[in-house]
This record gives sequence, C-alpha cells and structure tokens, in this order.
Amino acid sequence: MKQITIIMKPTHECNLACKYCYVEANAKQGRMSERTLQSTIEEVAKLVKESIHFIWHGGEPLLMGLDFYRQAVDIQGTYFSDKDIKNSMQSNVTLVDEEVLDFCERYEFSIGSSMDGPEEIHNLTRVYSDGRGSFQDVWRGLQLIRQRNEKLRESARKKKKRPKSLGSGIITILTRKNIDRIDEIYDFFKIHRIPIKINPLIKSGKATDNYKELGIEPAEYGKVLIKLFNRWFYEKEQGIDVDPLSSILGNLMTAKPVGCEFRESCRDGFISIGPNGDIYPCGRFDGVKEYWLGNINADRLTDVLESKKHKALATRGSETVKDCSTCKYKRMCNAGCMHNAYMQRGEISDKDYYCASYKMLFRHLEKALDRELDRVEVIPEEVEKYRVAMKVKQEIKGGEGK
Repeated sequence: MKQITIIMKPTHECNLACKYCYVEANAKQGRMSERTLQSTIEEVAKLVKESIHFIWHGGEPLLMGLDFYRQAVDIQGTYFSDKDIKNSMQSNVTLVDEEVLDFCERYEFSIGSSMDGPEEIHNLTRVYSDGRGSFQDVWRGLQLIRQRNEKLRESARKKKKRPKSLGSGIITILTRKNIDRIDEIYDFFKIHRIPIKINPLIKSGKATDNYKELGIEPAEYGKVLIKLFNRWFYEKEQGIDVDPLSSILGNLMTAKPVGCEFRESCRDGFISIGPNGDIYPCGRFDGVKEYWLGNINADRLTDVLESKKHKALATRGSETVKDCSTCKYKRMCNAGCMHNAYMQRGEISDKDYYCASYKMLFRHLEKALDRELDRVEVIPEEVEKYRVAMKVKQEIKGGEGK
C-alpha cells in the first residue's frame, strides 16, 4: 500500500457535551496506552510504503496531554524516517494555549476545529455538560491559532520561504436549529476569512437521541446547499472556500471525485484505531459491533485489511447499490458515504441517506457550469481545463437514468 490515513482516537472522552455528538455510547472509553500507540505505528510502518496521514481525533484529543503526542512523534521517528508523514488534529480548541501551539509548530501538526457560526447559533448545540455555550472558549482558541499563523507568515516573508500554517479550517454542522440561518453562518465566516466545511447531522450517538429536534431531511439539505452555492459562486468579491461546494465543483470539472464520501472506495484509504486498539473502517463506525475488524494489539494490520470482512466493504459501490447503477451521476459520488447509508436503516448496502441532496446540487452545478462555459472567453492556459469540463458535461448528459 502506497498511502493511508489513520484516524487515531486516543480517547472518546470530551470536555464538551455537544447535542449532536456522533460517538456511540458503547464505544470503548478510557485512553490509549503506550502499547496501543506503539503497536499502531509499528503496524502502519509495515503496511505503507510512501505516505501516512495520522488524524488525531476523539472525543477531544487534547485531553491526552502533550506528553502523549511527544511520545507519538518519537515512535514515528523510529519507524518513518524514510516515509512522508503528516499529523493533524481535529479539536474543539477550547484547550489550545501557547504551549500547544509551540508543540504544533515544532512538529508540524495542523489543527482543525468545529464551529457552527456566530455565538447565538453556535451555542444552540455546542455546549458544556452544564448547558453553557462554548463559543467564547472556541473563539479564543481559534484566535490564538490565527495569531500564530500570522507570525509564521511574517517570519517566512522575512526569510523568503514558503510559510507554514497550523490550520485552522472549520467544520460546521447543519441541523434543524440552524439550517434556516445559513446566510448568517456564511456571513460570519466570510467576514472573518475562515474556510468552512459544511456537514449534515450524523445520526449516531447522542444525535440519535436528539434526532427529532435536530435532524434534517435530504430535500432540506439539498435546498440549503443550492442557496449557499448561489451566494458563494456568483459573488463578485473574493470569498472563502466552502466544502463540499468547492470539492463537488472540482469533481464535476475533472471527473476525479475527491473527499472520503465520494471516492470510489474509502476502504482503500482509511482505517480507524480506537482508544483500546479496536479497528474500524472509519471513525464514524467506532463502537458499531458488526463493523469491528479486530484489535491492533492482537491482529496484524495487513491481515485485517486482507480479511473477508474488510474486503466485503469494497463491494459497496454505484454498481451494486440499488438505484445507483442507472444514475447518471454515479461516477460523481460512487453511492456516497456508507455510514450515511448505515445511519438510517442499519445497512451499508443502501445509498447515502443524503443522495437526493447531492443530486439536487449536481444538477444545479451542472447548469451553472454550462452557463459559465458558454459565456467564457477561453484563454490559452485554460483550454485544457475547459476541454475536460466539456467532456464531463457531455458524458453526464449521455448517461443513463435521471
């Protein structure tokens, strides 16, 4: 295997109590031991030839303390001296301070976070266990990261080197509480120049208990994505990056889907390791017994990935999922996220629950691209890009189904 992304969950514990947290109640609690950390890195080193990306996830990964990550870096150095290694952390950033940033700068860890918009909207769902909103603490952490990034850029300018960055992009979750306030959310992040990734609610863990209050329908999600696209795409002034709009537009232009939910088989590129070493196909499945693949302390990772259970996941795709094989957009999404399929009826053989949402957006983007291609004055360096786009457009229109 040339490359892989390891979703490392050293703890499922968290200092927040977000109302839509997707961590399953029966996911193993506790914290990752030195043995599990060592076993994981050693097994990954045997498996991967070129590139490894560790995403330190949770729960809240900073609850582990910096000594844990110093230990991780030391072990990585032992096994990965000849490989391309990347570390990133998905944190709520409430625990970020200068010591954390010193560590991240020294060892080149990037930090991603989550925020649902301005304070009033964010605090509707992202709260502490006593119900207090977390916005002020998250905002403080984000500002520390941004200030450090500015120092890094200034230092790079003086040295005439390429600047480094510690992050931080933002994940925003759409729920019943905020879906009608998408303009406020977008305006907030645009004003503060913060790139965002929009995700719909995941029906799992605590979110299942609050689904009647927070859950959204596919048509609602599709409509809000289209509304957001119309603002983002047609703005005259430079905006911010908004995923999945930018990634889907790129997929349409190149016919090479990116993003774990749209790639041909996420099974080939991701694996998740829980606090006690339990192995799952991705972090969203942690605690779901039928998708437990083994334990890193007892099983060889190469054997796990070659197991019938793991290989069976690869049979799910646009040619095997009902309603997908005749869809003209099948090469755009490859049946979508298998966990999004699982979260509604407990079957990964279903299509992505948000399939209708993406179809709505695909159609809308296709029409927008048609209009842009028809009116654009093609300059030489853009010729090949538009040739590809025109080919994709024709193939989509010539596809079967609707």
